[in-house]
Amino acid sequence: MTSVRRSDRVSFILLLEASGTDSHGREFKEPARTLLLNRAGAVITLDRELAADQKIHVRRQSPSEAHRQCDVRIVGHFGRQKEGHLYGIEILDPAVDLWGVEFPEIAESAEAVARMLLECTYCHHREVVYLNELELHGFETNRGIARHCRNCRVPSIWTQAPHEDDKKFTSRSAAARASNPETPATSGDGHPERRRNRRPTRLTACIRQQGNDDELAVCEDISPIGACFRSKRRYDADEVIEVAVPYAPDAANIFLPARIIYSEELPKAGLFRHGAEYVTGRPPAS
Repeated sequence: MTSVRRSDRVSFILLLEASGTDSHGREFKEPARTLLLNRAGAVITLDRELAADQKIHVRRQSPSEAHRQCDVRIVGHFGRQKEGHLYGIEILDPAVDLWGVEFPEIAESAEAVARMLLECTYCHHREVVYLNELELHGFETNRGIARHCRNCRVPSIWTQAPHEDDKKFTSRSAAARASNPETPATSGDGHPERRRNRRPTRLTACIRQQGNDDELAVCEDISPIGACFRSKRRYDADEVIEVAVPYAPDAANIFLPARIIYSEELPKAGLFRHGAEYVTGRPPAS
């Protein structure tokens, strides 16, 4: 996790076609998919051996998005999954909108209680949206929010953007695959009562930690600076995790880096309650 990010990282599956020359000098054109993405790049899976700094071409597989394509640079190899190698890629031309997602500036998220990738149900324009308390309440109630769409220029209902699925469309160069991929400071004292602006909730959260499987948890309250959640797994104070709330397994999710600031056992429930504070990389408020 870097201390300063250019945009939020979104856990989101988009289907790609990658082409170029591999590290053995063989030309290829094969399917790939994103696991994480931000404005400038992504983590993708691709079943080819590639070297750091080499360039390949990627194109969106979705028929409605096939015009989105560009050259990218391999910035690192992060291991391997059953679907292929994990690579970090960087978009070489910042003017290219490869993902079709609008990312706001990180600084705009200071008062947000939740971050989500939402999609206009009219034109399918996608934006990373920072929800305040009122908007989050509306989303909990209706599983969507009403907002003005700058693309179709009308008020519309926005819902979570769904992952792209091989079964929804076919591509001449891609074989159908079904998978469920998994990806690769501020401390505090005391109890949740010490924090202001906490909003009670029962949203589902997903807790991600390096070396462990993702865990679903129940979020008890949420605020712009952190969250309190109950989980079966115990996380010790000062452990670093990533939290996505609200979380939906079949849609895009935004994981934020966080640090555990307290942990307490709930013996009767067989659970643990944790307080987590987001690690944003922003300078302290004056």
